[in-house]
Amino acid sequence: MPEAFLLTLGCPKNEADSDSFAGCLKKAGWQITRDILDADLLLINTCAFIKPAVDESLEAMDQAIAWKHKKQSRVLILAGCLPGRYPDDGSGGLEDFDLITGPGDTSRLEEYLSIKTAEGPEPAEGRITRYLKISEGCSNNCAFCTIPIIRGARKDRSPEEILRDAKDLAEQGAAEIGIVGQDTAIWKSSSGGISWLLSQLAAAYPEIWFRLYYIHPSHYPADFLTLLEKHENIMPYIDMPIQHVSDRILKRMGRPYTGDYIRELFDEFENSKRRISVRITLITGYPGETEVDFTRMEKFVTQYRCIRTIAAFPYWPEEGTIEFARQSTEEIPGESAVQSRLMRIGEAAEEHNVFWAEMLEGEIMEVLADTPLLGHSRLDAPSVDGACCFDRIVEPGNIFSCRITGGTTGSDLSAEVLQ
Repeated sequence: MPEAFLLTLGCPKNEADSDSFAGCLKKAGWQITRDILDADLLLINTCAFIKPAVDESLEAMDQAIAWKHKKQSRVLILAGCLPGRYPDDGSGGLEDFDLITGPGDTSRLEEYLSIKTAEGPEPAEGRITRYLKISEGCSNNCAFCTIPIIRGARKDRSPEEILRDAKDLAEQGAAEIGIVGQDTAIWKSSSGGISWLLSQLAAAYPEIWFRLYYIHPSHYPADFLTLLEKHENIMPYIDMPIQHVSDRILKRMGRPYTGDYIRELFDEFENSKRRISVRITLITGYPGETEVDFTRMEKFVTQYRCIRTIAAFPYWPEEGTIEFARQSTEEIPGESAVQSRLMRIGEAAEEHNVFWAEMLEGEIMEVLADTPLLGHSRLDAPSVDGACCFDRIVEPGNIFSCRITGGTTGSDLSAEVLQ
């Protein structure tokens, strides 16, 4: 049986897309391998959200072309956000690719493989956490964002499709399922919204951890904290790309909320009956950002202790976005100012790491083992947040009762396995 290797770059949404691509390949008679040297086919699922992601994808393409030339009859497929953002214009340079298809576009792959529709995600050996995509694209049109260019307007998947895929993932042994989309909180159907969907999933699979990603602040469900109290297996975790808290910068970004609105939300998180862990995403160095604007954001991130993880990025002027079309170079803060501001956010993040490590020390928590030596708690998403470092080797995929014995590096924690 011929073997295929999938290289996935970028976010968990691409992980979900790769599972669908893998399902197509398997239906066409390909076996998925974890060793690229054994592969006869290589599919690169690329990211192109900002320039560093584009650069990483281009580097992977160069390496893939070199891989193809080392052996005759190898098949090379380019997929994902890079061709979604930059379609082939016929100018050349992509001749080594046997197929080019956009983000999550299985129809092109199915046509190439001469198969009918392949439904559901492909089993992924050794993957403890799986991702369930509930929508595609985004209609928020934030001034800095390339997602609508890459993936188009938002289209919600039906409850039937989502529940079918959830059943597949559960049967394939998923211990945790991440709910993903460009703007998950706005998902809706005739049956209800995101809270209804989460309730359905949590009740149907009580042994699986469910974690909701990418909650746009404007669409935060008012009953989310009540939902957490009702369902123990919905993680007390809020992934919220707030981007900024200065009203002036938020307006320029096209974010339809104010700094006071964000503070009201975070006051609610701080006072929740169930301890909430919040991951925030910030952009600094945005066109027009002054020291006063940044100081407001810096004060905010130091004020709220519910913030567990801070992901801060410099602004990237991306062609095709609203901001790129209107900005002047004079409005972009200088490189030294941007780096200084990122460093200050990093210092605030480290203060949060110390606070959480001290607060959690001595507590007994459930930890899901991702590898024999590392796992993650309910408070942290795998791969992107802090890990728990076990004091002995354990079996991946199982949940262990652990005593937190302190912090290690960054937001990582040391954990004594008690069972």
